[in-house]
Amino acid sequence: MNPDIIRLIEIIAIVVAGTLTGIELAVALFVHPRISRLEDAVHVRAVQTLAQVFGMVMPFWYAVTLLLTIAVTFVAHATRSIPWWLALASAVLWAIMIVYSLLLPVPINNQVARWQPDSLPANWRDLRRRWDLLHAIRVVFLVIALILLVASCVY
Repeated sequence: MNPDIIRLIEIIAIVVAGTLTGIELAVALFVHPRISRLEDAVHVRAVQTLAQVFGMVMPFWYAVTLLLTIAVTFVAHATRSIPWWLALASAVLWAIMIVYSLLLPVPINNQVARWQPDSLPANWRDLRRRWDLLHAIRVVFLVIALILLVASCVY
């Protein structure tokens, strides 16, 4: 394949994966810690608003990131060299994080979306803390996946 097209695929993959990882990192480090300090009803409304927006955007963004990482694996690296293995490891981590998200944080987001700010469940703060922990775990693996992707492209 044309080296310029390969470089373009790699650049697009890194930009898409990097911005997705950056957003998720920002949510973990800045957005949710600040929201958690808000009064209960305001906290829930803010989280519901963010969950609604991210719920529409993130499935597409994660899928595109996975597809681009797979493209880097099988288009940019034709042989099973170190860059190929790095890209494959990145793609596998992206796929695992998609499944992880669907099984763990997303169901909590779906619960939060149904809450009424004036009648919150007794364990609502516990659920929010659980989501924050699950999200932090996801962010660690997304950063690793991004590092592997970048390494595969610059190796």
